[in-house]
Amino acid sequence: MATTSVARALLALALIPTLASARDDAPAVVLEVAASARSALGIDVARVESGDTFTGAEASATVIAPPGRLRASSSPFAGVVVQPLVMAGVTVERGTPVAIVNSPDFAAAQAARESAAIEVEHAEHVAERATRMHEEGLLAAHDADEAWLAVRTARVAHEAAVKRLVNVRAVDDMPGSFEVLATASGVVSHVHASSGTRVDAAGPVVSVFEGGEYWARAHAPARIADLLGLGTPVRIEGHTEPGYVVAIDPEVDARTRSIEVLVSLPNDRAWRLGRILQATFEAVAPENTVSIPASAMVALHGTHVVFVEAGSGFEVREAEMVVRSRERILARADLAPGDRVAVAGLAALKNMAENP
Repeated sequence: MATTSVARALLALALIPTLASARDDAPAVVLEVAASARSALGIDVARVESGDTFTGAEASATVIAPPGRLRASSSPFAGVVVQPLVMAGVTVERGTPVAIVNSPDFAAAQAARESAAIEVEHAEHVAERATRMHEEGLLAAHDADEAWLAVRTARVAHEAAVKRLVNVRAVDDMPGSFEVLATASGVVSHVHASSGTRVDAAGPVVSVFEGGEYWARAHAPARIADLLGLGTPVRIEGHTEPGYVVAIDPEVDARTRSIEVLVSLPNDRAWRLGRILQATFEAVAPENTVSIPASAMVALHGTHVVFVEAGSGFEVREAEMVVRSRERILARADLAPGDRVAVAGLAALKNMAENP
């Protein structure tokens, strides 16, 4: 028992804080810690690195289709889905039937297309006759021009009627029913309607992902917003090839204090839409910053500090956090690459600094 008391007394004497001179001759607190006390308190140190080595902040990201790569196959008419013809995950070619829909408007649209074709044929016949009459001096020039204007008007109406039916095809022996055709080649990502479901005019029935390129949507901490830029590399967990930032939301979400960032993923595989990824933004470090272990920084008297190895003790230095990742902190501090900072046993060092 006596031996233990003596050991504790010697340990306390070894931890007496003293004043010393810091860099630039500014006063700094140095906590003298004997080598034997370090081991007893579990104090360990790690090196300070250049800010250029900082790997940025981590965030979860969701795989999405880039703009324009997800194509919807829609019903041009309001109606009822008779039967979907595909399932999610199936590969289709453009023009493949993906669903059967029934609508009373379909027959009317077919009739309108045929009527428009007849109107074009009639207008062309009238215009040709008007041209001959004008050449024979039996019709004024402006009347002939009016006839050809009527032809152009009829052709526009016919083209509109044809386009309305371009992605559908009539079903034999099913009056009023038609097949909705895929508007792109790729993999079916969503089937939006089941048998008996009503669809609105222009309502999507099936979505097809064209593939070839994949993006991810991430919500990065607002504190690294100023460190990100278009083209910033993004490391994806489990992949050697990085992705790259392609868009950054200019507004910070007030609720989550994050910014939405879109990332172009490496094309080393076919990604699955909706998959959750772990992304690390390799932010560009500002000048005069260093990278320190995340465990090295503690709060002391309302500010952040680190304990820097100095001779036989540790010097207390203020540090400003610029951005933090899971393992590292990018900081502004009176530190240089190669300095050694405490990363374990900080509770004891903090207690010494608070109670000199």
